[in-house]
Amino acid sequence: MTLECAVKRCLILQGMAALSLFAWPIASLAQSSLTPARDLPADAKQVASSGVPLIVLVSLPGCPHCEIVRRSHLLPLLREGRAPLKPLVRQIEMNGRDVLRDFDGRMTTHGAFASRHKIRIAPVVLFFDAAGQLVAEPLVGAMIPDFYGAYFDAALTEATLKVRSGRAGRLSDLKNRSEM
Repeated sequence: MTLECAVKRCLILQGMAALSLFAWPIASLAQSSLTPARDLPADAKQVASSGVPLIVLVSLPGCPHCEIVRRSHLLPLLREGRAPLKPLVRQIEMNGRDVLRDFDGRMTTHGAFASRHKIRIAPVVLFFDAAGQLVAEPLVGAMIPDFYGAYFDAALTEATLKVRSGRAGRLSDLKNRSEM
């Protein structure tokens, strides 16, 4: 084998290795998706019998903070399925045009849902009961990364307790407190 041939072979192998490095993040991003919200009343009814809240992530495409919330908190929750929790998590794109049935039964879009709930930044994690009432204060933004897990766990616990006891907070009270 000549030196020229060896150099070409080495360059080809390096190129293939570099391409695989780019392909890995793309493949892993595909795995980090959540089911888009399409019918919130049906989703809420599905979780009502299990006594857990419906969790909705409002996100933006390409948002690194949204990706962290998905990968570090929501997807592990779905994988673990912490007994007796069997969570249902949906995603809404803050500026999205996907069609969605809102809790009141009306058809809307993801973007209109976010606007109606005064969501102006992403990510936002919302916790709803079967009637579409917020049952915990929304988690707005990425907060302090070292403490986000604790905030998330506290909100999930609060929401679960309220769903199980039937004491949903008034939606307007929680919205006013969160100032999204």
